[in-house]
Amino acid sequence: MAKLGAWVKEHLGLKPCPRKQSTDQPPFLPSVRRPITPTSFDTPTCLFFRLPYDIRSMIFSIAFGGRAFHVDIVHQERAWQWRGYVCLRNGPRLPSMRYAWLGPWLDACLQDREWCERTGNTPGLEAYRVGAMGFLLSCRQAYTEGIDVLYSANCISIQSEPLLLHLPQLIPLNRLASITSLEMVIRAHHTDRDDGKPSLNLDHMKPILDNVTTHCHHLRSFCLSFVAHTKRSYRHELLDSPALPWNDAFCRSMNLRNMRVELPAMDYWRASRGQVQPMEYHPSEAPAKGPFGRSLWRCLDSEEPSVQFRAIERYPYPPLKLAVLEDGDESVESAGYWLAEGESGPEQQYVTCF
Repeated sequence: MAKLGAWVKEHLGLKPCPRKQSTDQPPFLPSVRRPITPTSFDTPTCLFFRLPYDIRSMIFSIAFGGRAFHVDIVHQERAWQWRGYVCLRNGPRLPSMRYAWLGPWLDACLQDREWCERTGNTPGLEAYRVGAMGFLLSCRQAYTEGIDVLYSANCISIQSEPLLLHLPQLIPLNRLASITSLEMVIRAHHTDRDDGKPSLNLDHMKPILDNVTTHCHHLRSFCLSFVAHTKRSYRHELLDSPALPWNDAFCRSMNLRNMRVELPAMDYWRASRGQVQPMEYHPSEAPAKGPFGRSLWRCLDSEEPSVQFRAIERYPYPPLKLAVLEDGDESVESAGYWLAEGESGPEQQYVTCF
């Protein structure tokens, strides 16, 4: 039997089974991957794939694009589980308005989806289904063209820290390169200082941003939401940490069309009461009407960042640069990103006295 086994391995090219990964670490992609799709398609194609590629791309975008998808990996019951479903936080077509759009820190899709599973709410579960798997699995060409649309024509929402830290080890590089819109949640780690007081640790933020900078080459829209609440202290130190300078470097290194950073509520209001430049208007901008017509803008037009109150007429895109160029060009956009109010932290306990 030993000789037979050796002969089978030699003539049939059988390789020993790879060692199973430990359940303690995420299911990383193998270093050498087998191509799923061939370089050419010799088999007869259906009528749909005889259409010009431009028309097929338009159909794909209408059918599978224009939505937000949750892509996460969690460790539960001694195993890693992938989770991918439609995000219903802002409805199907709610625009990214400053005071209407709900940020990823407020997302409750996972809890609602689990509630639908427990109660048997079939219509509720159907709303979370991507609805593209049947088509993607129908043939190789459908998968090749359709999977790219899912990544490039939708907003990818990631909240799990293991996925953010190991992005290129868990998602193929060509898929990361095709992402155009991304939102993520970064949760601060709570530590104790030498004096026993609670503190925030954001050391894991920089490698997460480095992963995006290195691999998401076509990224144009980006939203980062900080979660830093703690039940032991309401004194946040996010503005005193290197978090915003890291965001500044990230923004300067990317060719983004729009970028938003959601700060915890206490940090946001602290920033709005800090060294904020007086409200200024560009000659081409309409004056802001009331407090809801403006927002904080972290301006990176100069070497030293500054925080400005700017009208949200162009939100979520950048406002126009305040210093009009000598040649009279008033259409130059300001460099930087919007600051928005995010999570409000744990609810305070109120005691009624009689």
